[in-house]
Amino acid sequence: MAKPSSPSAAHAATSISRSMVIAMSAITAVGLLILIAGVIIGSRHEFSEHGLDPDTMNPAAGIVQGAWVIDSRKALLLIVIFGVCIIVATGVVGWFFSKREIAPMEEAMRLQRNFVADASHELKTPLAVIGARTELLEHRLKAGRPIEPTIADLKDDVTRMNEVINDLLLAATSALEHVPTDVGAAVSSAADSIRLLADRHEVALDVSLPGADEPVIVSGGSTGITRCVVAVLDNAIAHSPAGSRVEVRVKAERGQAVVTIRDHGPGLGDDPERLFHRFSRAGGGSDHQGYGLGLALARDIAVRYGGWIDAAPTNGLGTTMRITIPLAGGDE
Repeated sequence: MAKPSSPSAAHAATSISRSMVIAMSAITAVGLLILIAGVIIGSRHEFSEHGLDPDTMNPAAGIVQGAWVIDSRKALLLIVIFGVCIIVATGVVGWFFSKREIAPMEEAMRLQRNFVADASHELKTPLAVIGARTELLEHRLKAGRPIEPTIADLKDDVTRMNEVINDLLLAATSALEHVPTDVGAAVSSAADSIRLLADRHEVALDVSLPGADEPVIVSGGSTGITRCVVAVLDNAIAHSPAGSRVEVRVKAERGQAVVTIRDHGPGLGDDPERLFHRFSRAGGGSDHQGYGLGLALARDIAVRYGGWIDAAPTNGLGTTMRITIPLAGGDE
């Protein structure tokens, strides 16, 4: 049995049909009036043949009396011209209405594809972490070592994954979470969630946070900010050589919370901006990097909270990413 179409699709189809019928009827009516006018204008008055004085007979009376002789060649030419014009006009108007009515459906499909791609990318890192912890758990079991810490970490990973899914759903509905959020705590959570992957790549994370007496607070969601930092860290780790480190710094500067993430990889070249476009990747990326969505998603998240993310041009001296989000209340 065929699956019934959705109400929105049925409504769109009905709307398109109604618009097309109205448009075609209007075009036909106008075209017919123009055709009649053209035929009348191109006709010859032969009042005298019917015993009528052409100087005293008005055109309306001439039509009633049948005193108009139509030039068949001109009439046929006008019929052909106006017929072609009506066909072309009908096609143009039909195309216009179809594009206008289908645009919401195309936008919905675009958002659906983006959500699937974003969800796939965002869940890839926590799933990789869970896989790594599962291997660690198996190793500890075989070695007879305590497994309680690893199980606790796995529970935390599952909780983070659930938070990521909820944040993705919020972003898909254009909903915003505006709660006071400690950027230092969000960055610390991001570093903890990805540290195991950094260890497997033999990359050290050097995280410097503000003191407890001077927290950097923004109005946003901790999960979204953590996702943003994880995406940039994931990219930095993927491009860092073994034995190097990734430096993370958090500070307040000119009314902005500023998070800088610096790696010592090959750099991004002279046009780092292109890497913030969806599915754009730097050459030589690893499999762990994904499909060129990480930095685009990171910027989307920063923009949701009124911030921005960019990268300084580099030439083989590493990459520095800078995330800025307005402080809560605009405090310096």
